[in-house]
Amino acid sequence: MNKFRNWFAQFLIFNLFITLVSLPILVAWGLPLTWLSPIGNFMFGPFLSVFLLLSTISFFCSGLGIPHNFLDTVLEWLTWGWQQILGIAPDHSFIGFSTTALWFVSFCSLSAFFLMMLPHFRTTRTRIALLAGLFCCSITVLKALQPTSVSDAISCKRKSIQIIKNNGSTALIDCGAFAERSNPSAWVQYHLIAELIQKTGSTAIDYLVITRPTIRSFEAAAALMQHSLVAQIYYPEITGSMTGSHRGAFRRFYAIAKEKGVRMQRVSADCAIAVGDEKVGLKVGKVVQYREIEYRSLDTSSFA
Repeated sequence: MNKFRNWFAQFLIFNLFITLVSLPILVAWGLPLTWLSPIGNFMFGPFLSVFLLLSTISFFCSGLGIPHNFLDTVLEWLTWGWQQILGIAPDHSFIGFSTTALWFVSFCSLSAFFLMMLPHFRTTRTRIALLAGLFCCSITVLKALQPTSVSDAISCKRKSIQIIKNNGSTALIDCGAFAERSNPSAWVQYHLIAELIQKTGSTAIDYLVITRPTIRSFEAAAALMQHSLVAQIYYPEITGSMTGSHRGAFRRFYAIAKEKGVRMQRVSADCAIAVGDEKVGLKVGKVVQYREIEYRSLDTSSFA
């Protein structure tokens, strides 16, 4: 038991220190922090050790001409098992922070380095207490300095996405940016969500407005639902039958929305959505022909 306590104490110190040091990078890059990271680090070590050992053996067996199909199967099952474990994590376990308090987080990160180097703080209990206090102070200040009101845009080539945050509610309005990239899913996952966290400090989207129901728009919306918390989606009313890749993109978009419990609203007449204390008007525009379908575009240029 003494060996286990010592090991657990060192493991806790290591996790607190790594989290504090990496916190400025996470905030600057718009990456969320998860409270499950200590558990993930605890479980990832054995998985990584076994994976590297089996991969090394399989590599040498391949070079020496020794059959290694069994090892490949074990590696596939090991990878599948780790992916299943990652899927257990709830969506609300991620915590995002805006860049407004980046200076304070950087100060806390430097303080963690000094705490580990000073000889007066080398005892295990002292390090755990100081690092834990520094971590709690960092999280508290970060959450306290989150912006309560945001009206900004994220650019994508010639188009943009409008971000409106007011009184804890967030709306994301696509103004054609979803259709600007040939691979909208990758752009959403690695760029849009990061900028959303940087500007609002959250991955939650209360309202997502799709102004053009194109293939890329559905692909981008599907990726956004998979990698963030979307509550409700507004999109134009569609007439006609979708075919080919358009139908496939819509079916995947619809299936993910049902799986995630996202409410979907077709807009056929002028309406307004309440983003906190602010109302955003959705005006039905002209009829647009796209492939085999027709839809009336949505105009959100004026806000009530």
